[in-house]
Amino acid sequence: MGLGRQAAEKLDLPREVVLDLPLISMTGREEMTIENHKGLMEYGEEKIRVATKAGSLCVSGEGLRLKRLSSECIVIGGQLEKLEFLR
Repeated sequence: MGLGRQAAEKLDLPREVVLDLPLISMTGREEMTIENHKGLMEYGEEKIRVATKAGSLCVSGEGLRLKRLSSECIVIGGQLEKLEFLR
């Protein structure tokens, strides 16, 4: 276990903040929020790719759209079908 992970665990700090990792939350298959991202890489109605420290996050589905885009988070709406990390 790395020093950052140990510190986050012992000090009860959020791992995503200490390790600069994305925090992803979903509301069913209709909406996804990605916090702590590094930018938008690709945008289309069937695929959206987001840069994160954990790798490229690829969201696939139908009728995908950006509901919110800020430096803090990205909110994706539509019919979400697949979520995968690419290297």
